[in-house]
Amino acid sequence: MSDWDDYRYFQAVIKNGGLSAAARELGVSQPTVGRRIAAMEERLGQQLLERDGKYVRLTAYGLLLAKRITPLVETAFRLERELESFGQRDYPPVRLTATEGLAAYWLPQVVAQLQRREPDLRVLLSPGNQLEDIHRGDADIAFRVHGRKDTELVEKKIFALKNGLWASEKYLETYGEPNSEEDLTLHKLVGFNEAYMSMPYMENFASRPLSKNIVFRSDSVPVQAQAVLAGVGMGVLPDYIATHMGLCRVNWQGSIPETEISMVCHPEALKNPHVNFLWYKFLQDGANLMTSLQA
Repeated sequence: MSDWDDYRYFQAVIKNGGLSAAARELGVSQPTVGRRIAAMEERLGQQLLERDGKYVRLTAYGLLLAKRITPLVETAFRLERELESFGQRDYPPVRLTATEGLAAYWLPQVVAQLQRREPDLRVLLSPGNQLEDIHRGDADIAFRVHGRKDTELVEKKIFALKNGLWASEKYLETYGEPNSEEDLTLHKLVGFNEAYMSMPYMENFASRPLSKNIVFRSDSVPVQAQAVLAGVGMGVLPDYIATHMGLCRVNWQGSIPETEISMVCHPEALKNPHVNFLWYKFLQDGANLMTSLQA
């Protein structure tokens, strides 16, 4: 008899390319993943993976199984959710928290896209930047700037935001466009408060010659974008937000790093089928939507 949950473990391994990465995504230990895969191989009488150090490679049989597994696993999860909520009028919404830019310009589009296939999907979205809400159980899934490691939480990098230097058409008509870093020192700038100026994509603005030109500060990216749109000054913004607002990209030669975004969840929360379903849908659909927004 097959254990359908084993197929979820197998899918996580082939998606992440290794047992350790799959374990981090699933919120379990690496030996647990190894035992589940070994049990599948014994039950099926076929080797699924060839192990090469910490990486794995699909066998021919494993490749055949992988091609068939995704729709089956999704169907199993959907059935599990339906059975769990059978006879209930409502079930609690999945609680999401995200940085203000993602909460305003990305997450609503992802949820709308998912609701076309899952009409009963309900979420509660709270903008914010702290991880304490995950530890306290105030949120189920958080979207945060990647890099703040917490060994008690499951973290998965979901995408990288492209950034650029942007201005309004009105501002450029009045002050012109900088052609060098020296030119940039003559312009008004929009940025974060001091506590957030250490982020990699703000390094240029954090330098002393440029920091003196910051005339508008806010820790909210949407507020910064509105200030740039109003003509207060030029600002470093995520491309997908600036493009949506009709801002003008400044032909700046300096390098502006991307911002890596992670999805974070407590292992216990992932045991909830509604949370688990959204976790995997965000990894796939959410990442694909951001790719299209940044194209």
